[in-house]
Amino acid sequence: MNRGEIWALPDGRNLLIISLTGLEEACGAVLAIVLHDSGRYPDTAMSVVIGDPFPCTAVAVNIIQLCLDRFDGAKLLGPVDAAATTRVDAALRALQDL
Repeated sequence: MNRGEIWALPDGRNLLIISLTGLEEACGAVLAIVLHDSGRYPDTAMSVVIGDPFPCTAVAVNIIQLCLDRFDGAKLLGPVDAAATTRVDAALRALQDL
């Protein structure tokens, strides 16, 4: 699992991995943002509209920690591009006042 990848969980949620690549091996868990359907939230300082690998919105306040077993049966949808990753990083910094 790598930072910036989008995964589809068997429970229907789509997630963007935001933790450091390799954290899942070191800690057995990852941090992710739950993604929302495209158009549900606007593109703001705290939310980022993503076009690929599928249209969705990442809202920075929707951070969750998941153990690796939650990914049993999950499907990798692909990575977001560098520009979207940069905007997500900025939204996370804004949220945490960093």
